[in-house]
This record gives sequence, C-alpha cells and structure tokens, in this order.
Amino acid sequence: MYHNLGQGHFDSVGGSLGPAFNVPQVGRGAAYADYDRDGDLDILITNNQGPARLLRNDGGNRSHWLTIRTVGVKSNRDGIGAIVRVETPSGTLWQTVHSGSSYCSQSDLAVTFGLGSATSARAVEVLWPSGAKDRVADVAANQFVKIEEGKGLLK
Repeated sequence: MYHNLGQGHFDSVGGSLGPAFNVPQVGRGAAYADYDRDGDLDILITNNQGPARLLRNDGGNRSHWLTIRTVGVKSNRDGIGAIVRVETPSGTLWQTVHSGSSYCSQSDLAVTFGLGSATSARAVEVLWPSGAKDRVADVAANQFVKIEEGKGLLK
C-alpha cells in the first residue's frame, strides 16, 4: 500500500497499516466501491488459492465528496461511456463511467469525486454517449445522487 505524496512520489505505508498488509498475496483482481457508503472508496481483492479480502477505508473521510450514478435512457442503461464533470470552486473534475476495471472484476459504476472543503458542487454535467447533455446546478456534497438521461437529478 502506498501513500500518494503528490508530483509522482509515493511512500510505502503497508507496514504501518497492520498485520494484514504484511501477508504475501497473489492478487488476481481488484474492484473498488464505497462498500460502507461513507464517501471513501473501499477495495475488494481476489487472490489465487485464497479468500477474497475486503480492504475497508476506515481512515476517516475528512473532506467532502459526491457520488453520481448515471441512468441511461437513449444511451445504455448504466451510462457506460458517459463523461461526468463536477464544477467546484477550485476547478472542474471529470471521470468517464467505465466497466471492466480489473481481471475478472467489476468496480462500482458510480463515480465518486473528492470535493475537498467545498460543501456543494456548483454544477454536475453528464455528457451521454447518445450526445445528449444534462446539467444540474448546486448539488450538495456528501451524498449519493442519480442523474437520468433527459431528466437530470432523480429525487
């Protein structure tokens, strides 16, 4: 396990995270999702000749976040291929909804954004594979939302 120090530098921190991180494993797949719905991503690892292991991120999420699930209508139902942009006071973040993230694994199709100290997103925009665009203004942080193609934010 590595801690991102920024500017392409990482620090090995596995030894300080407990005995589970000192056991050699032959991992074959990994999937991420917010398993406990607390705003930070958790990882499930599958291993050769061994059980799957859930690595819960329980370090505490001290920043704001927003998770967006896309619901396609004209596009595919999961919105795979959609580009989601989140506008914050410090800039615009974006992710593409994608599948097939690891060998024999599927991560959550929802996209999660770290918002830092921002308590809301100025806007969330979804560019759908069909070419359609949905835009929702002033979305509160620290929640899971669904955006449906052609309808916007679902209540």
